[in-house]
Amino acid sequence: MTQNELKTLAEKHRLGTTTKAEEQLLHQFVDTLQQQPKKQFKPSAQNRLRIVKGIEAKITTTTKPALNYKKILAYAAVFVGIITMAAFSTSLFESQWVTKQTGKGEKRSLTLADGSVIILNANSSVEYAKDFTSSRQVHLTGEAYFEVQRDTAHPFTITTGAIQTQVLGTTFNINAYQPDEVSVSVNSGKVAVENRQTKQKVVLKKDQQVLFKGAAAPVATAANSEDQRAWTRNIIALNNTSLGKTAGILENWYDVEIDFEDATIEELKITGKFKEEPLETVLQSIALINNLKIDTLTQKHFVIRKNNTTP
Repeated sequence: MTQNELKTLAEKHRLGTTTKAEEQLLHQFVDTLQQQPKKQFKPSAQNRLRIVKGIEAKITTTTKPALNYKKILAYAAVFVGIITMAAFSTSLFESQWVTKQTGKGEKRSLTLADGSVIILNANSSVEYAKDFTSSRQVHLTGEAYFEVQRDTAHPFTITTGAIQTQVLGTTFNINAYQPDEVSVSVNSGKVAVENRQTKQKVVLKKDQQVLFKGAAAPVATAANSEDQRAWTRNIIALNNTSLGKTAGILENWYDVEIDFEDATIEELKITGKFKEEPLETVLQSIALINNLKIDTLTQKHFVIRKNNTTP
């Protein structure tokens, strides 16, 4: 009997929905367990008492023959065993990977065991191997800037959905807030970026950027790498950026919600830089440039509307 089958059968027994054949199978399994050395069953006193009481209560409320106390403990061991196996699997995973994250309005700098540095932007997370010096693998959600220490024997790999970025030693930025739209820009060195599904691969140098969007062919362009990582210096750098994307940036930056009265407003563009400006200043600048108005619903919720008044 597999672990999943045992778990399903135990749950059906708890609910009182087992068939006669399933009940017999469970009894046989418990009888087999009783014949095993006692050291295989070591439920804690607390778990033993809790589970035994649950089973006793179940037996009391059914017309099925009562089990003797030893068999009750054996059933308890089955349930404890299932719980223990699940806990062991979780513990094993947690022991191999480390997770770090940021909330909205928060940034965080991490120094890894090999000396590499990751700066996490707001509302982002990374997972990396606990034994990082021998397995330099990182999983990213959101946006981060990387300063990778050179190690030719152990390439540094970042996975963001289907996109995989591999380097030896360099500095670069990855924006992966949208799983199907990943942007990589290089500040120094070389970076190889590949879509593992389509096998499309691009090698970038300093001041180059690539955008992987769905299954479309990647687009590599020249880019100002300093602007791409301006957020690490508390600067919001917008370069012909749609208001839809700008709203997403501001939501993460200031921990707010921004809606649009009309979807066409989201397609409007804006270029500019804001360094540690209050949100109200940024929103009013957007409104002034595009002849819009900002409605404040709450301190955390704003709506951008068309300004029907002729300027």
